[in-house]
Amino acid sequence: MMDDEEMDEKLVALRARVQSKLESSEAAKVSRQIAADEELVVEAHELDEAVEKATVRFQSKLDELDQSDKSRLLTLAASLILVGSILGMASGALILNGNPDDLLSSTLFERAEYVDVSGIAIEAEQGNGVENVTVQLLNIDTDEVIAEMETDENGYFRFQEIQSKVLTLHVEAEGYVTVERDIIPDEAGVKPITMTPGDGLRVEEGVKNDEGWRLESAVGLSTAVGVFTILTAFIGFQAAVEVRRAKHYRRTQYLAGFALFSRGLIIFGPLMILVGMIMLSISKDQFDDVGGD
Repeated sequence: MMDDEEMDEKLVALRARVQSKLESSEAAKVSRQIAADEELVVEAHELDEAVEKATVRFQSKLDELDQSDKSRLLTLAASLILVGSILGMASGALILNGNPDDLLSSTLFERAEYVDVSGIAIEAEQGNGVENVTVQLLNIDTDEVIAEMETDENGYFRFQEIQSKVLTLHVEAEGYVTVERDIIPDEAGVKPITMTPGDGLRVEEGVKNDEGWRLESAVGLSTAVGVFTILTAFIGFQAAVEVRRAKHYRRTQYLAGFALFSRGLIIFGPLMILVGMIMLSISKDQFDDVGGD
């Protein structure tokens, strides 16, 4: 049998071993906890850095896409302004393509060399036709009588085969004021001649020798419009170049505004240029003097 002294020694040794294991286990637990905490801190720091880098890259991509979209808008704006100006150039060329001499001599404005001239002489008070009124056609420069006749019972008269040039219509009858009026013989006839009781001469306003100048003026105006259209179309070409260069925003818009007057196909050209100007306004920060680098 084991004596009491030996038993006590074994108990003491057992307690020492148990205490040692407990202390060792506690130390290991503390060590693991510290390692875990350090690992979590490192991972959280790295995660923050990764998120920050990803955010920066994402924002950079968004900026690139935004710049790319605005660059495409500029390209489209330049194309619209260019096409609108080309239409204006074509319109100006069409205006100038007609030869003024051909236009003046065309059947549209051509006047027959000889025409029949008709009209009526009416009484001022009652409005009835006046019979036996002497109607003469005179040379406007020499007063030479070219043709002469009297009105019928209804006051009508009609000259046949009269040269289509400025003449003086001379109308007189006993008891009435004589009437003179410069006319150009026309198949449509002359406006009614009012016979007023009395004597003397009444000169009525009629055509002038420079009647043909109106048509020539219209042709000159048309030519001026054609030249102006082509010039503004050239300004539109320069505006399209300025859009591609993206240097001066306001100057580019002013040039495009002038190009609106090129009137390509009346409305289609200006409409395209106007849409291009709107696109310029949307992407104006692409220009160096507004928001460019």
